[in-house]
Amino acid sequence: MHKSYDLKPFDIVNLLYYFFIIGLVFVFFNQIPYALFLIFSYTFIVVIVFWIVFKHDKGYFSSILRYFYPIIFLGFIFESLAWIIPFIQPKNKDMYLAKLDNAIFSKPVADYLLIFNKPIFNDIFAVFYTFYYFLPLILLYYLYKKQKLVYLEYSLFALSIAYYISYIGYMLVPAIGPRYSIVYSEPIHAGAIYSFIYAFLDRFEHIKQDCFPSGHVAISVLTNMIIFDINKKAGYLIMPLVIILILATLALRYHYGVDDMAGLILAFFSYFVSKIIYKKRLYV
Repeated sequence: MHKSYDLKPFDIVNLLYYFFIIGLVFVFFNQIPYALFLIFSYTFIVVIVFWIVFKHDKGYFSSILRYFYPIIFLGFIFESLAWIIPFIQPKNKDMYLAKLDNAIFSKPVADYLLIFNKPIFNDIFAVFYTFYYFLPLILLYYLYKKQKLVYLEYSLFALSIAYYISYIGYMLVPAIGPRYSIVYSEPIHAGAIYSFIYAFLDRFEHIKQDCFPSGHVAISVLTNMIIFDINKKAGYLIMPLVIILILATLALRYHYGVDDMAGLILAFFSYFVSKIIYKKRLYV
């Protein structure tokens, strides 16, 4: 019997998260000021996804929409956390994360990187910090362009798990990060590039309680691992960029050490779960 739909594993992950948010907003309806807007928006997204899944048109734009809708909606989904987290979790957990850092590392991790606290290094770190936004997009575009559709589905599944678990982490452990909660022996010595990127992100990222786990670490490391699966040479080329990106999250005081540790765990978890699900299709 011919199936009238094409539901893939990454669709299931995305739909589960959308329904989770709708349910969460219903539970905290009286506490969330924009509850109706969020319910309407996420319901609209769910309807669009089901339309995509049941649509049989194989045209160019339909094909792009089929694989890239999780990325298209991701910006709104991330930003919508600013209308949820402060109202269901008004007390930040920075104190506990800072205590964990001190217990593990004996002092804030950024203090170990003060040797790099110079405008030139902070400018470089700021640029590498932004690679988080581009690495998964480049990977997904490459896989679609080369029509490596199984690897594309596999990547979307893994990345969706990592993104959404990190967002749930922000809800469970809301934190604004060491740059706001810790008084350091010296401020960040900003260069022009750092100042521009910092101001840009601060203005356009409305959710501030997005530290634990580090999405920057989780997504970048996971992307690098997937690239290794596809092309080991490319994986080795990307690895130094990811290492510097991780250092940037600490040196620029966006994250606690435990945030990055949790991000690494999340990257490996998402990777190996995806390997299990796609084992028979990838042969990797």
